[in-house]
Amino acid sequence: MGNLPIQIVDEQDNPVGAATKKEAWSQGLIHRIVRVMLEDENGLVLLQKRSADKELYPNCWDESVSGHVDANESYDKAALREMKEELGIEVPLTKVGTYYVDFTWKAYKLKRFNAFYKGKITHQSVLKLSAEEVAGTQWFTIAEVKNLVKHDPEHVTDGLRQVIEHFY
Repeated sequence: MGNLPIQIVDEQDNPVGAATKKEAWSQGLIHRIVRVMLEDENGLVLLQKRSADKELYPNCWDESVSGHVDANESYDKAALREMKEELGIEVPLTKVGTYYVDFTWKAYKLKRFNAFYKGKITHQSVLKLSAEEVAGTQWFTIAEVKNLVKHDPEHVTDGLRQVIEHFY
């Protein structure tokens, strides 16, 4: 993982090439990200705690699923693939919206088109977590997530903060 080429796009989100994640981050190449929030029947959301081995945001709370769109892959396919890879499940997803960000995290220039999806699961859903990507998962109310973003920002990813700001 991590050496597969990801989709590089122009300012209008049109594919223009491929690069590794490291190349995209170090050179400020615009790329695509998928973000998925899984909710239960009561509106609780499932967050994942990222593995300590992750290069970006290790040990931080993140949406249920997130990841890069591989070269020549659609947003929809990437969202389903990442959910299977990280949580070991397959459920239908609904695309809620997209947004663009351009910021620097440590030395990385993160220029990204983000596609946000929602899906439904229950507390009984059996998850098979990817040990190299996910340290654990936990259910939260939206109020608890907003509180976490506001009062413990160093323990949440920028992606989670952005999703909460844009869609909750």
